[in-house]
Amino acid sequence: MIKYLNLKGLSGAESSGELKSVLGDNALSDATIIFIYRWIAEFQRGRKSTEDEHRSGRPVDVCTDENVRHANDMSTTDRRLTVGYIAACLKLSYGITNHVIAKALGYNKVCAR
Repeated sequence: MIKYLNLKGLSGAESSGELKSVLGDNALSDATIIFIYRWIAEFQRGRKSTEDEHRSGRPVDVCTDENVRHANDMSTTDRRLTVGYIAACLKLSYGITNHVIAKALGYNKVCAR
């Protein structure tokens, strides 16, 4: 919708006014209107796509075969190791380590009582 209003040649204020007149009581909040201004500015600078752009510096994936193998080796060597200890040894976050153990390796909690 924002792309259409920009192609129509409306400014940010005119676009938000148009949306408020069409939507009435279901109009967008002020925070969303600010978001519309930002998108219109992006389109006016020449942006064509509404897809997210690639962000540099983001980790590709830490659930690598090497990390899975190390976690498996550690957990089979000593079954009493905690997820936090394995995470600290592999220098991974607790959530990623838990994902490696539960999803990639398929391990789950078993009570031995």
